Amino acid sequence: MGVLLLLGILLGGSLTSLAVVLSSAEKAIVDSARADVGHASYALQTGNPDATDALRSVAGAKPLQDENGDVVADGLSASVLVRTITDPSLRLGVVTKGTWPSRPGEVVLSQTTAEALGIAIGDTIQVRTGDRQRPGRVVGWSVDPADRTTSTLVQLTDDGATFRPTMWLSDESFFGITAVRPFLDDRTATYNSVDSLLEVAAKNRPHFLSAMRFVPTGCALLVGVLLLAVGAVLSGGWRRDADTLVAAGMPESHAWRRIVSVIFATVLIGEIAGSAAAALVVLVARGPISARLGQQWVEIAVPWPAVAVMLGLTMLAGLLAVPSVRAGARWLQRRTLQTAQRRWATLVGVAATAGGLACWLLLIYASGTLGRDRLASLSQLPAAVIAAALPYAIAPLLAWGLPTATRALMGNLLAGARSVTAAGALVALASSMWAAQNVYDANLGEALSSRLQPASSFVISDMPDSAVPALTALYREHGGNELISFRVPDEATATLRVTAAEVVACMGERHTQDPGDVTDCFSQDSAAPINRVLLGPEGSAQRADPHLVDGGKVGLLDFRTGDQTVSRLAETRAEADPVLGGNLPGLVVPLGGSVAEDFGLEPAGMSEVVLLDFTALEPRDQFFIRAAAIRLAPSADMQNGSDPTEYDRLRSVANTAAFLGALGTIVIVMLGGAGLIVGHTLTRRTLIDVGAAPGRRLSIVARWTAVPLITTLLTIPLAILTVSLAAQRTAASYGVLWILPGVAGATAAVFIGAAFLRTPRMDNE
Repeated sequence: MGVLLLLGILLGGSLTSLAVVLSSAEKAIVDSARADVGHASYALQTGNPDATDALRSVAGAKPLQDENGDVVADGLSASVLVRTITDPSLRLGVVTKGTWPSRPGEVVLSQTTAEALGIAIGDTIQVRTGDRQRPGRVVGWSVDPADRTTSTLVQLTDDGATFRPTMWLSDESFFGITAVRPFLDDRTATYNSVDSLLEVAAKNRPHFLSAMRFVPTGCALLVGVLLLAVGAVLSGGWRRDADTLVAAGMPESHAWRRIVSVIFATVLIGEIAGSAAAALVVLVARGPISARLGQQWVEIAVPWPAVAVMLGLTMLAGLLAVPSVRAGARWLQRRTLQTAQRRWATLVGVAATAGGLACWLLLIYASGTLGRDRLASLSQLPAAVIAAALPYAIAPLLAWGLPTATRALMGNLLAGARSVTAAGALVALASSMWAAQNVYDANLGEALSSRLQPASSFVISDMPDSAVPALTALYREHGGNELISFRVPDEATATLRVTAAEVVACMGERHTQDPGDVTDCFSQDSAAPINRVLLGPEGSAQRADPHLVDGGKVGLLDFRTGDQTVSRLAETRAEADPVLGGNLPGLVVPLGGSVAEDFGLEPAGMSEVVLLDFTALEPRDQFFIRAAAIRLAPSADMQNGSDPTEYDRLRSVANTAAFLGALGTIVIVMLGGAGLIVGHTLTRRTLIDVGAAPGRRLSIVARWTAVPLITTLLTIPLAILTVSLAAQRTAASYGVLWILPGVAGATAAVFIGAAFLRTPRMDNE
């Protein structure tokens, strides 16, 4: 019963843990959207002074001012969204420590920002917005359940001249207010209901929620199938127990009812224990779990309906099991699988393997109108057929050439191993293909699209030249190594821009001076098809955005007239530099070089600085460098390239699928193999009692283990060949983690082989 209890715990734990994670992630999104508008039913935005005056007289309407700013403490600073309120009853966000502001001057700060800057509750900080700076006393920490990177500051203030509301919150619809209705009709004010905000939040939810919405149910079905398989293996022992009870004078129906009641009660207890343990683990570890998903949960949401359905189905199966078992017992009559039945299973397995392989090869090498993506999706079905049928084709080969008695023994041993191996191979193949395909799509998409700035970088535009040495010294001092800077030319006399040479050619052919007339000639891969030209050191090579370089040349557009028309078209040679493009310049020419002299480019006393390895610094050092940049260049524009992209998130989901696939494969092979080992206890002991040589036993066990070992290893080339269409797609990498499920299944097969060799204990020992 220990195996059944373990499977019950696994079933309850896997379903509940995964369902709790998904439901908690969904709840975090909803809680975040509601808290963002202070749990009001409607939110109105307007910049119209007349609309603001009208809203001040509306009962129940609470004003809110949102603006970008910085929080400064002990020489460190961080950018925050400053949310100013005048009503202390307005609760924006979720406070996890401390209290809400109740008096003017009190603030609530995001927990991540406070921890990074070393700000404790009770500290006084400086809040800077625009050209204003005022003190604030921190009375609480808040979190955004849906996004742990959110940095906000909520401050309570008096309704003075400096308070200019940008948003109004209310539980009543603004559309029904007579004084506000004209501004809504004129579209000088807009409002949304919280329901529409929740719809938008649902559409923008992370990919993992959509990709893994069926994972809990699929995992439960998988463990349920495994539970049935183990039950089939252990049915022989249960029949012997029933015969013992019948021999003791108990009616057969009562004997089976008692045995089945014990069996399903054991599974039910395991499910309850597994569900409770899983919910407790997720509750205790909600911080790191939500952090992996980019969220910050305050509480978890237990999907009680899913747990109730699982327990209800288990009890229903228990009620139906008695008549089913009685009918099955009469039909089986203690018979093992007959040779003819095994032969039919072998024939079907061989035929399915051959047919699946033929279809797989045909689809991979097919040409026509189906398209590469369509062929890739269609080829996955025959690959799955191959993986499921392989054990039935491999098993008879392993018994080839053995003596008749040994071959019959191997047939009995391999009968159950085939179904367990088929289930494990399907999980390994599906998860491997999923992981490889998504990593490939992410890498290919990232390679074909240009980032706005280099990954892991921090870009500071329009910094005074005099401040660059000081920032450079501080950056080196705090562990930074890779820093580059470009000088900004004075555009009072010349406004030079770079584009692709094809754009210049198209403008010449169409006799136009407006680049807007040739947008069809723009580079589709460049984030900025028309970009700035900055100055590099004297004597340096000319470098450009790789997406703008064609044949070693780029185009030049001189907007000397001051409007959108070009006064001069030109070309120049340049080397491709993958760092450039997007928010960085599209072309860097040497100071005093031919292009600079030809177009009159002179330094304007400003520079653009790129800290390439910014995220390699410790968080406290990052905040210190940001604070230094703000002090040295208050008016500079700063962009952070360290935030994860959609491609990063897609790779994260793929890697998670690979790990889950590896775990599922291990569970199936290990637990299924353990069930087979228990079911063949008598056979294993008999081999020892009749004096079978250790080498002979090792040969039998090796052949038995070879079925899951060979099959799961073959899923590795099968998965990558299917996803890559037999190496026809090689433009991007498929990653490495997709091999984990196959390797995990092979490793589990070795372990169950070792367990099979151990001397079993009998009941009389």
